[in-house]
Amino acid sequence: MFKPNLFTLAAALALTACAAGPQTRPAAPNQPTVQTQPAPSGPAALPQRNVTHFADGLRCMDDMLFRFGVRDVSVMIEEMQDQSRRLGAGTRDMMVSAFGDMTRRSRGVRLVTFGQDNQNIVQLLSISQRLNDFKVVPQYDIRGSVTQFDEEVFRKQAGVGVSLPILGARFNRSSQSSVLGFDASVVSTADLSLVPGATSKNTVVVTREENGVGDGVAQIRNSSLSFSFGVSRSEGVAQSLRNVVELSTIELTGKLLRLPYWSCLNVNTNDVEVQREMEDWFLSMQDTPELTRFFQEQLRNRKFYDGPADGKPNAAYTDALTAHRRALGMKDDGEPDVDVFRAFLLRPVPKAAAKPFTVAKAADAKPDAAGASPAAPSGKEIKLSVQLTKTRYRRGDPIELTVTAAQPSYVYCFLQSPATGKIQRIFPNRFARDPRLEANTPLVLPGAQGFKVAAGGEQVKQQAVGCLATEREIYNDLPPPLRWGDFEDIRLGTFDEIRDAFSQVAKAAVPLEGAIIDVSDK
Repeated sequence: MFKPNLFTLAAALALTACAAGPQTRPAAPNQPTVQTQPAPSGPAALPQRNVTHFADGLRCMDDMLFRFGVRDVSVMIEEMQDQSRRLGAGTRDMMVSAFGDMTRRSRGVRLVTFGQDNQNIVQLLSISQRLNDFKVVPQYDIRGSVTQFDEEVFRKQAGVGVSLPILGARFNRSSQSSVLGFDASVVSTADLSLVPGATSKNTVVVTREENGVGDGVAQIRNSSLSFSFGVSRSEGVAQSLRNVVELSTIELTGKLLRLPYWSCLNVNTNDVEVQREMEDWFLSMQDTPELTRFFQEQLRNRKFYDGPADGKPNAAYTDALTAHRRALGMKDDGEPDVDVFRAFLLRPVPKAAAKPFTVAKAADAKPDAAGASPAAPSGKEIKLSVQLTKTRYRRGDPIELTVTAAQPSYVYCFLQSPATGKIQRIFPNRFARDPRLEANTPLVLPGAQGFKVAAGGEQVKQQAVGCLATEREIYNDLPPPLRWGDFEDIRLGTFDEIRDAFSQVAKAAVPLEGAIIDVSDK
């Protein structure tokens, strides 16, 4: 009969002790016994953020939106179907995450999402109008789907075997490719028509080498772009889909807003397709007020110009454009052509002179050889007037106000939400982007703009409205936490806090004019 030796018995006892739960430790004489519990240990692997191959591209687009002064662009996104019915991946949620990463600093694009069951755009618009205090709807809608998923469209296999009298061995190596296609486009919600050129069609080919590891290479292709990246066994095709969705997010945003998105994808600007796209953008605006408005907005954003962005040429705009072209070393006369348009998109922003060209002074001054600008406004106090048609409203009645400034200025108007009491910007907005107000020219809000202002809400007895005016456009100089969107709750809780924030950036006193509206049920 087998008898365990002392070593075996000791090892068994030691293992038993290690497996035990609470243990006791002898205490000092005349002291109670102390019971100890092993310290719990957490998981060995730390949580990690999923970083894709386009993470830097999304951050680059965020900086580009900020640099080009993009704001008040409202986009909604529908549920993105998997037409192949084989992936089961959350494509829409991937794009929502991509937009979140792309607008951290700029806040230039506001994405509106709906529940998964609301897939019809007309129904989405109806819901948006009912839920929003100001009855506004997003300007654009993104539609897309996984249009193709073919597994093992190509398979190659090779093997070699060795057979010996006492053993045998066989070595196999196989290569297989799967193809995934993702299409997306932007639709105008005004008439449900496709925005020309704002489409993204990408195909990713995932090739895996099965030689004991299972890793491989994926390549994204479309008419003008090609990207390659590695895929591991754990990532699978879904990770390739995420890369395609993030690429599409960058593409759609750039094409919709006419931004040089390819620079965020490290694509050579001399590429034939890139050059053709810039030419298409220019031709779509040529000989229209839209082209003049583009240059006016960008010149004002770059501090070369201080005047209206209304698409109508004026002396200050002409002088500012001349100075900008001269600063880039380009021919400074003649109508702006496609080369000037390319320069605005691709070349670094030149340093502006100390003061921009203004409408008030442009007739009396011309730029010198160094591109010097005429004097800016004199710095006099801006006289601002805000008048309401009446100060007492029945609950739900439309509110209308008229704003007038005694000198050319940039006006921002705010109103307390009738439902939450939070302050929201109602002008400028997605319908009227230019905050410029000429002297003694009344601005009626909402007027013909596409939003409504209703008095009061449940239990609301008073509602405040206020407008600010600055000598120059300062929105792009505000710190990121203050770059809120139109018809969106801002972080500052009072009108005085808003005025103080504007004054700090303007480095001057900013007038605040407004009124209190009394709300009643009768």
